Amino acid sequence: MTALPTARGLFRQLLRARAVAFRGDQTALNASREEIRNHFQESAHLGPEEARKKIEEGVEAESFIRLHVVQAQVNNKGNYEMSIEPQHVDRAVPGENTIESPDGGGGCSSGKT
Repeated sequence: MTALPTARGLFRQLLRARAVAFRGDQTALNASREEIRNHFQESAHLGPEEARKKIEEGVEAESFIRLHVVQAQVNNKGNYEMSIEPQHVDRAVPGENTIESPDGGGGCSSGKT
């Protein structure tokens, strides 16, 4: 089992992960910062064992944000476009990272049309 970060270290890791995942989206950045802060404030009174469990959950949440959250933005054609980074592709299942258009047209794995 790997060593768990301190609560302060986890807080910083979560803030960094959300900063990368939501780069350029001030609304999502603000909302995610508040959500992270609220979870930590609600857990401030916990005992050592309960705090350890919350930290484990936070480590999983940080990993999920870092590896699985990808934001799409509307391009000038009105289509959604996203930037897939290496950490997202390494975890993808072959054939499951393709985006298909609703009309049955061809998809593209990069999200660019």
